[in-house]
Amino acid sequence: MQQTPVPGSETFGLMNHFDELEDFRKQIGKYFDHALDPKAQESFLQQVQNNPRYLQAFQQEQSARDNLKKHIYRPETSSQLVQAIKNQIRKP
Repeated sequence: MQQTPVPGSETFGLMNHFDELEDFRKQIGKYFDHALDPKAQESFLQQVQNNPRYLQAFQQEQSARDNLKKHIYRPETSSQLVQAIKNQIRKP
């Protein structure tokens, strides 16, 4: 039977720290997905600057996203294709 951690205990502190980092990781995702309003974004960036662990997590996420962007092939769309689609949409 698993016991609930008691506030002030080492286990409680570790779980609280884990929850805090997990919440911060969610904020990181929102930041990179442009889902934060300007005030929340400013507050988030302030937290990143003031906490080395947050900065490390932020940089890891930024690096992972940059690597994905570099390694995903996105074919260029030709101007002829764009014009053909526009012409199709404009037809009655």
